[in-house]
Amino acid sequence: MGKFRTTVSNSIYSLATSKKAKVAIGVDPKLPSAERVINSTLFAKREGYAEPVLISNEKISDALSPEGVVGNEISLIIDKDVERTFVDLLKEGAVDAAVRGDLSSRTLVPLLRSEFKCKNLCRVTVLDVGGRLVMLAPVGIEEGDSLKDLVTIAGHCKCLAKTLGIPYKIAVLSGGRIEDKGRSKKVDRMLSTSALLTRTLRKKGMDAENFGIELERAVEGDVTLLLAPDGILGNFIFRSLVLVANVESFGAYAAALPKVYVDTSRAKGSYLLPIIFASALSK
Repeated sequence: MGKFRTTVSNSIYSLATSKKAKVAIGVDPKLPSAERVINSTLFAKREGYAEPVLISNEKISDALSPEGVVGNEISLIIDKDVERTFVDLLKEGAVDAAVRGDLSSRTLVPLLRSEFKCKNLCRVTVLDVGGRLVMLAPVGIEEGDSLKDLVTIAGHCKCLAKTLGIPYKIAVLSGGRIEDKGRSKKVDRMLSTSALLTRTLRKKGMDAENFGIELERAVEGDVTLLLAPDGILGNFIFRSLVLVANVESFGAYAAALPKVYVDTSRAKGSYLLPIIFASALSK
């Protein structure tokens, strides 16, 4: 198992290096996170993971770009309507993939939905759990609000698992242990929904198991998708694992889009892994 875990984790890096895709990365020079975006971009470029292009609404200062690396070593596009330019580059194929960087999600995500006519982006994050790749979805707080949405997301994750070369086994998560039925009406509703979801996924030929609230048991097992009850709880799990427990995340891939877009969190210390992931997934 140890050798398998190392191999699948390294496969993302190998794919990125072989493709060396042209990846757009958004950066807002006014934010404290801008330095992390630029440093991650520079590292991805120098290590041969991608050919990054920074998209900004203003010039990058010398303080953020020592020795003028931005504009010389790293390409830079400046446009006041930075989110529009970002989406246009992705939609028109001027770049192979795109990473949000530290641009505003509140502005960028609705624009992506509108331009690609996609109501649900089906964002799924890929975690490195001890060298084993584990997907977590949904993580967009407005996603996964119905059983139909969750089934759709699971379908997209199956395709992603194939791309990553990993087995596909789903852990359906819920609001209590299976034996907790009867403790409250809310718990009962959540357990009923997770049981129905598990049956539905199995009928569609997917390997799914209802783990209830026992996230720890699911992670310790051989599952490759943690399917949260909805995007809000998925986002809580992401923040707990990644931002508190320091589990590595490759960012949140918008699996429903026809182009490769990887969402990011401004709270992360580095943007390198999402850039590598975007390059690896590029068509």
